[in-house]
Amino acid sequence: MKRRFSLLSLVLLLAISIVAAGCSKKATETPSDAPKASDAAVVTAAPAAATDAPAVTEAPKSEESVEIQLMYPGTPQKDVALVEAEANKYLKDKINVTLKLNAVDWGQWDNKLNLMIASGEKSDIIFTAAWQRYAINVAKGAFLDLGPLIDKNAPEIRTELDPAFLEGSKINGKNYGIPTNKELAATRGVLYRKDLVEKYNLDVASVKTWADLEPLLKVIKDKEPGITPFFTTSTGNGVFDSLDWDALGDGAIPGVISKTGTSTKILNQLETPEYLAVMKMTRAWFKAGLINRDAATSTVTVQDQAKAGKVFMWAEGLKPGKAAESEGYVGFKLGQIDLTSPTITTGDASGAMLAISKSSKNPDKAMQVIGLLHSDKFLNNLINYGIENVHYVKKSENIIDVAPGIDPKAHPYNPGAQWELGNQFLNYLMSNENPQKWDLFKEFNAKGVKSPGLGFSFDADPVKSEIAAVANIGKQFEAAIRTGSVEPEAKIAEFLKKTKAAGVDKIIAEKQKQFDAFLAAK
Repeated sequence: MKRRFSLLSLVLLLAISIVAAGCSKKATETPSDAPKASDAAVVTAAPAAATDAPAVTEAPKSEESVEIQLMYPGTPQKDVALVEAEANKYLKDKINVTLKLNAVDWGQWDNKLNLMIASGEKSDIIFTAAWQRYAINVAKGAFLDLGPLIDKNAPEIRTELDPAFLEGSKINGKNYGIPTNKELAATRGVLYRKDLVEKYNLDVASVKTWADLEPLLKVIKDKEPGITPFFTTSTGNGVFDSLDWDALGDGAIPGVISKTGTSTKILNQLETPEYLAVMKMTRAWFKAGLINRDAATSTVTVQDQAKAGKVFMWAEGLKPGKAAESEGYVGFKLGQIDLTSPTITTGDASGAMLAISKSSKNPDKAMQVIGLLHSDKFLNNLINYGIENVHYVKKSENIIDVAPGIDPKAHPYNPGAQWELGNQFLNYLMSNENPQKWDLFKEFNAKGVKSPGLGFSFDADPVKSEIAAVANIGKQFEAAIRTGSVEPEAKIAEFLKKTKAAGVDKIIAEKQKQFDAFLAAK
């Protein structure tokens, strides 16, 4: 019996030795892709679980990258995926973000944005502006209050931007959009093709008013049948820019004052003789064949039509160097004619902004991206101009040109959206632009005449139902009237009658009430 026990003990001892040897060998082997001992974290062993499996302690996982979508109106670019990849390599290390650039054609922008807001579709950074229903969308609750997000994630914005930008774009004391750092003042006028002016020896120096443009346009109509003398679209203002009005924040909401006058009485623009006179002139141009026949329904951008060589002149908000800046996109030498004096309004302060959607899952990260577009020169220029030595080449530290082999008219990455995205003072300059452009911007801002309404933004919430009703009526009338496609007297009268029934007088009374309170507080 004793001998049998000894034999069993020997077998058990041998088995234990074999298992121990195997465990020893396994512990000393290190897979080729495992971290070195010097890189490993020191981990305190936890008590073994009540199972047959050994306890395993995993190293903490790194935080996953967050995707931030940036949506803005513009022409989708062929090489956007290349630029996104380059941006994401940079942003992954910087703030652990990947960026998705969503350019939406101008003709589809309003519908796309409205549907997105109505459906609550997930989105992050969205372009907005006073002339793009900013106050209306704020009243809908579409955008977040950015004050706390700025302080937490991008405090440099408060020192980098002229205070007039942030003050001028507030609604009820809150910022729902971060303005582009660009020219603060604005003038209105036209851009034109220089080659056609030179070809027919047109006297642009004699043009002082919008009416003075007509003889130039008639020459192009007679001499260049394949080119539209004055191009406008259903979403553009055209000659309407000649009206020197301040819409007090959101141009889509009725009620205006003169930017350069002293009166603070808010007017319904449809009831003014100035509005009728401008629409009569536009109608005369349309009937004379100076404006494209499809103007009331066209959603093609004027810049894309100009790039195709089909446009001579168009209305534009102007600033120093606007013509040279636009040349890089359209591919023609351009000139500009300023037809108003520089003014500064709330609409100008909020003329191009980036908002954060209430549906964003990562508003802190979205604000960090906006902060970088305002402060990071590399990222700003990457998003605006593409990749160095692929889409552009440097001529000096801040001067660039189109990369060799690229046709400017078929450029694979040229969004032309510098004025929409961040801080223009960080932008490179194209070789055709004035090297002193940013100094000229500062001088231009200093000359701006401040509107009596500067700093006032209308809170649309008390009359948002009336605003929605009037806006729907506007879709039936505005494009046709503003492009000269219909006789203005009858259509304006019909338009006015319907808006009054929908509550336009209530809107203007509420705007006057808020404006009076603003002026009294001032």
